[in-house]
Amino acid sequence: MTLLLNVPAADTNQAESAGAVYHEDTSKWLLPDAAYGRLHEVQQWLAPEGYIVLSDNILIAESRAVCSHCGHTNLVIAIGSDFFFERDINERDEEVWVEQDFFALFHCLTYISDNLVGLLRDSYPHYRPAPPEEGKVYWYNHCTQCQQPMDDHRLMDVPGQTFHPRNSEEAATITLRTFQSKYAPLLDADYEVSQHPKLIAEFAARI
Repeated sequence: MTLLLNVPAADTNQAESAGAVYHEDTSKWLLPDAAYGRLHEVQQWLAPEGYIVLSDNILIAESRAVCSHCGHTNLVIAIGSDFFFERDINERDEEVWVEQDFFALFHCLTYISDNLVGLLRDSYPHYRPAPPEEGKVYWYNHCTQCQQPMDDHRLMDVPGQTFHPRNSEEAATITLRTFQSKYAPLLDADYEVSQHPKLIAEFAARI
């Protein structure tokens, strides 16, 4: 689980002292997973929009959903992870990185790092930015027939819908597909700590 850093030449000594490693063969600065306890020290060399660092074993949840605009049945996806690191504010109003050691599916994504964007573009082109909503651009599934966005509320927030199973049988209709990424992706997104992600983690097929 190696994190790619954007370290300018003037900051190389500071980055090295913060646990970052320069790889001459790729000319890239990286933070090894053994140094993730020092994420706060390398935060300045991460994309400022990135509030969540995923595992490099990316989970893509796949299922089917009917478009509310045209009635076409589509493959739909959600990005997940068995654990992740999240930028947060502690009780002293300090920014900290917290390891979240549980499965989550993410929704209302407004930022995805380039390495994950490439995977989505190649494997799931229907999952892409939608027209702005109140000044924000969200990543949504799109109907492959009418091209309308299929927003996350319908897929994830309503019990019994695609990614909000109420029981093991509904969770078993979901497939979790694993993709290995060279570098850990970053997101800005929301997630829920509730029963339905636990059902997905336990009963969805993994491939």
